[in-house]
Formats: sequence, C-alpha cells, structure tokens
Amino acid sequence: MKINDRIKNLLKYILVICIVSAFLTPGTSALIKQTERNEVTKIIQNILPASLNVIYIDDDNTDGPWDGSSDHPYQYIQDGIDNANSGDKIYVFNGTYYENVVIYLPLTVEGEDRDNTVINTMRQGTVVKITSNFVTFCRFTIEYSGTNSNDAGISIHSEENHIAENNIVENNYGIIISGSNNTIIYNNFIDNTHHAYDTGKNIWNESSPGGGNYWEHHYGEDDNEDGVIDMPFNISGNSNQDLRPLLHRYGSIYNVDTDKIFLTIKSAIEDHTTITNHTIIVMRDVYYEHLDICKDIKIIGEDKEDTIINARLTGNTVYICGDNVVLSGFTIRNSGREINNAGIIINSDKIKLEGNIIKDNFNGIILKCSSDFNIILGNIINSNNWNGIQIKKECKKNIITKNIIENNNYAGIAISDASYNLIYHNNLINNRHNAFDNSNNGWDNGYPSGGNYWSDYEGKDKDGDGIGDIPYPIPDGINEDRYPLVYPFVEDDNIPPEIKITSPQNGYYIWNIRFMKLIPFTFIIGSIDIEVEAMDYQSGIANVSFFLNNNKYPEYIDTEAPYKWTWTRGNLFKFSYVIRTVAYDNEGNDNIDRISVIKIL
Repeated sequence: MKINDRIKNLLKYILVICIVSAFLTPGTSALIKQTERNEVTKIIQNILPASLNVIYIDDDNTDGPWDGSSDHPYQYIQDGIDNANSGDKIYVFNGTYYENVVIYLPLTVEGEDRDNTVINTMRQGTVVKITSNFVTFCRFTIEYSGTNSNDAGISIHSEENHIAENNIVENNYGIIISGSNNTIIYNNFIDNTHHAYDTGKNIWNESSPGGGNYWEHHYGEDDNEDGVIDMPFNISGNSNQDLRPLLHRYGSIYNVDTDKIFLTIKSAIEDHTTITNHTIIVMRDVYYEHLDICKDIKIIGEDKEDTIINARLTGNTVYICGDNVVLSGFTIRNSGREINNAGIIINSDKIKLEGNIIKDNFNGIILKCSSDFNIILGNIINSNNWNGIQIKKECKKNIITKNIIENNNYAGIAISDASYNLIYHNNLINNRHNAFDNSNNGWDNGYPSGGNYWSDYEGKDKDGDGIGDIPYPIPDGINEDRYPLVYPFVEDDNIPPEIKITSPQNGYYIWNIRFMKLIPFTFIIGSIDIEVEAMDYQSGIANVSFFLNNNKYPEYIDTEAPYKWTWTRGNLFKFSYVIRTVAYDNEGNDNIDRISVIKIL
C-alpha cells in the first residue's frame, strides 16, 4: 500500500472515532482517549519503513508495564539496549536517568533534548561505555562520572561510532577513546577534570564551513567571524586535534522556526532557510561579529547584560536594512571610531529596538536615509563617544520612549532636518548636551502623561504633579518639552499581563477546522493556529512566547497583536502535548496560560 493511501485510511479511521465518541458518556472519555492513542500509534507505525524498529525509554514509567512501545516504554536506557537488536533505534524521552549504560550492539541511541535528557551515575564509574562498532549516540547531557583514573562521561572501545550534540559535564574525563575512525563533533565539554583522551586516530571536527566541539577554557581569536577559534584544541593521548573548536557552546544560536543551529548570528541571518517572520534566539555569550540584518526577522538575546555583540572597534556593530526587524535583549558595543560608525544603524522602516544596552560605540544609534515608523523602546544608551541617538535628514514618525540615555560624550539625542518624530518618557542624564533639534518634533506626550526627565532642568514643581512648571527648551531650534518630568521616569508596573488561549478549545480539529465542540478534550490532526489574547494596561505587551511541554526554548515569539503561532510540525512518536503560552509586558512581568492537547501529523 502506498504511504498516501495509508494516510487516507488513518484519517478515515480517526473520523470514525470522532463520530462514535461524540455519542459516548463523559465517563468513558478517558478510556476512549487512550484507545485512540493506541490505535493511531499502530497505524502511524505501519506507515514507517518496516526496517525501522524504535524502542522507547521514559523514566516516568515507574509502574510498568514495560515493553519498549511508546505507550509502555522501558524505565531505564539499559533495559532498552538489552532488548534491542542490531540496527534498532533507542529513543529516550526527557528525564534524568541514574544508571551506567553499556552499548554493545550497533544502535542509534538518541535523547529527546540534549539539555533535558540526562544520564547521571552519581560519581559511580563511567556514564556511557561503547563497545560495539557503528553506534550513533546523540542529544544527551552526560554528567557526574566517577573520579577514578579511567572513569569518563563516554568511554569508546570500538570504531566507526558517531558522537554528536551532547553536553558532557562534570566528569573525570569527558571522553576516553581507545579505538580509531570515530567521529566526535558538536559536543559541549564543560567543567570536566580532563575534557578528552584519545589513543586512536579519530575525527574531532567537520571541515569548513562546519566546526568541531566547544571546549570550556579554550580561548583564541576568530578573525573571520565564522564562530570557530583559529587555534586548534590539542587532545591528549596521540596528538589528535580539534582543528575547528567552537567559539560558543553548540546550540547557542538557533532559529526557532526551522530548528536549525548555527555557529554565528550572521550565519543564522544569512541562511537561505531563514525567511520572513522567523525568530533567531541567541544565548548568553560574547559574539565578536558585525551584523547586516536585511530580512524581516526577530533576533532575541537571552539576557541584555550577558548577550553581547562586540565589533572590536571596527565598522558598525549592527546595520539594519530590512523592514520590520525586531532586535531585543543584547549589549551592543565597540563599533569603529569613525564619525559615521554606530552600535546600530537603521536604514529601513518599522524597526523595533527594545530592551538593549548600547554602549562604548562611537555613536549609539543612527537613523538615516528617511527611516520611518521605527520604535526605540526601553533601551539603555550610554557612554558612547559622540551621540546617544542621532536622527538624520527626513526620518519621520519615529517614536523614542522609555530609554535611559546618559553619559554620552556629545548629545544624548541629536536631530537634524527630520520632523514629525515623538520623544517622551526618556531619562536624559549627564550627556554633554542632552539634546539638539533643528526641526519640528514632539518632545512630550501631553498632560498628565508628561515628557522627558532632563538632568539639567532647573524648573520647579509647585503643584507637586511631577511635571515642571515651565517647559524645557530644546537647543538648536524652537522645540520644547512642554511637560518635563522633575524625577526620572520609572514605570511602576508590578501587575502581570492578562493572557488567554482562545484557540484551540475543546473539540476535534482537522487542519485548523473545528468539529464537535461538545467534547471534554482537544484532538488535532495536521497544522493548527494557536491564538492568544494578551493585554496589559500599564506598560503594554512586549511579546507572547509559545512553548511545547517543558521545553526550555520557545517555538515562536510574537511581538505584535493578534498573537498567533501556526504549529505545523508533528512528531510520529509523540501525541500528548501541553501548549504553554507566556505573555511578557514591557516591565518584565509575565503570566501563563496552558492547555493539554493530542496532536498527530
């Protein structure tokens, strides 16, 4: 039978279940739900190649029964191996597995998520020992081996094995190899007493443009900004080397829409699969790069204090030439020292710069070439050699609000021949000149909202409303802040936002169409739109993040209402999910809503 025919039969079968279950009593719904999952699992497995045998492991299945199926997975990894045949795949769900594992057959052993699928021996011996040839072992955290001289996170005594995408943490040796022709790449070696020992001849890196492994405490330059340290990492034992050691931990930069991992932010942006509306997440680290962002994408740093883009005093740190770009959560520093260099140059429209630190550049931010409708919100812009923010000729309808702009060596905000921009609720502190403006712009949000805080304002506040009694004149023109703030702007918002998942709800969904609403659970076939209502009456919504189950990283981040994520990718081996949505307001408060669903295809 062709695969397409099997899929059609699968859909017909599920529709029959939907119709029958609609007439059953509520008390039978749990039984029907389990029966559906069992039958659907069988049908999907019939679609898979007959040669693929998958054995499942889940540490949550403490009571059994255990047969290695997706419904009755083994509790321990070793049980799965002991009941496998050569060529089988062992799939391990997230969890912590306290055991010593010996792989003595040619198998693929794969964790669900390298950060959350953990094997830990609690300091007793080697964590994983491989004695068979042709083993693939990937996506685990391997930690806490014993401390004896031969104890290791992974010990290999065979050949032609592939070890990839693991976190190898706090072991005596990270990896010991006594065989040859093994491939060891894209692993993170962190806080081991000894990272590696290799007496054979093995491959520790891919050739250009790939890379090798991340080795904690291995430092060096990356002159061509490809994410690879120019100096090899020497491996004890037999003069082996990782010729392309990674500058950042593998997995530090990834596209949440494609699940692809990249070695640099630049390569993530330029990749042909990164397209409009995609989101790139960047984890804490220092990234020595120069970015040109010419696609309509979001680039989100994990933490603005510790996620740093450093241009090493050459050129512009970030140049934005695509519309609708969102850049948030970074420290951006050390641009070149020419008069036109900046931490961020905007040469496009509808850009949102939010929650960044922009410091130690020649200019902080420059808007140029008629850049319109941009929002500069909630940033710290300080200690730049010239202007904090410069708005050049014919840039209009830009909003600059809730920023701290301080200690810049010339102007905090400088506007030249650019009108119809709005600047309010900023704190301009101890710049040589807090502002210049020779055009026609708005410097306040009316009364009682107010304007900006100026460290050199000398007016009084006799009525105690927090707003100065006389306007603050903006040098170099006729503009003024009519309602200057007498105290630094602080948005007192400790109230979390409101959030509610409005779709899906209870019912059957087939490719985003809802059937049979009056049932007590949610069953989804194919793609589905996850829709959310989020509101915040104080500081406003910054973004809504969409998560699956307990995954650390969001599947999608939406910064504009209506908040929606189209969930297209299913998993042939997993059906039960929790959709978790988190709304963040502009003051960092958050709130969560979640629903449980069954999804296939």
